[in-house]
Amino acid sequence: MLKRLFWPCLVVLLTAALSAALWSGRTAEPTYAEMACLFEEKPTGCVDSIADWKSGLAFYDSAVAVSRDPLKSLTALLWDYWNIEFAGAGEAAVSKDAVLPLQVLKNRKSGCMGLAWLAMMVAEARNLPLNVILLPGHVFLRYGKLNGLEEFGFARKTVNLEPNRRGYSYTDEEYREKYKNGPWTGLEFKPLKIHEFVGLAAFDLGNLYMDSEPRRALAWYRMAEEFFPAYPGISVNQEIVKKRLPNSL
Repeated sequence: MLKRLFWPCLVVLLTAALSAALWSGRTAEPTYAEMACLFEEKPTGCVDSIADWKSGLAFYDSAVAVSRDPLKSLTALLWDYWNIEFAGAGEAAVSKDAVLPLQVLKNRKSGCMGLAWLAMMVAEARNLPLNVILLPGHVFLRYGKLNGLEEFGFARKTVNLEPNRRGYSYTDEEYREKYKNGPWTGLEFKPLKIHEFVGLAAFDLGNLYMDSEPRRALAWYRMAEEFFPAYPGISVNQEIVKKRLPNSL
């Protein structure tokens, strides 16, 4: 019984902690760094004690001082100094170690979610105009500010960075062609908010356990639904798991 209840209870507690961080009277969402710590059940300021994190920011600051180029310095940090490598296609890219950014920083291997999460932590720490953009089963990074007039052709210049190819820049049209078979949800090519990204990360973690540990998967899906209810894959996979657990709550 204890084993059956452990993961649902753990994720309920984690969801409560995230909810408190997200909505407890704050005017802004929590940071990606706070979420990284909470997902590993650590104090919200845990990154301040991580040597690789602190040395990485010092490297970034030095690179900017020399080049005066924040984008070039960011890519140098991620793919040269930290040397984050693509974990590989399939299960390796969506393993827990490839999704959680503190594990990515430790192991230097990542899928698109973990690399994007780590990059957004740097962006927040150094006030960089970086966003995570959703695609079918994938995310990429977009550097640069938009001005709200994109539909009229007056957007400021932005650069797309592919997490799994060391920052290679695909155009939006190339991404549309690569992912033309979808499934498309209507949420694509829009910057993700922090709570949406958190929900997507929880969804990915649920997918890890969908076949092997359905109760654990269901707990993560419920958390994902809490933070990103608009993402349709969450409810779909949650219903699949529920059918495997007819007595689940």
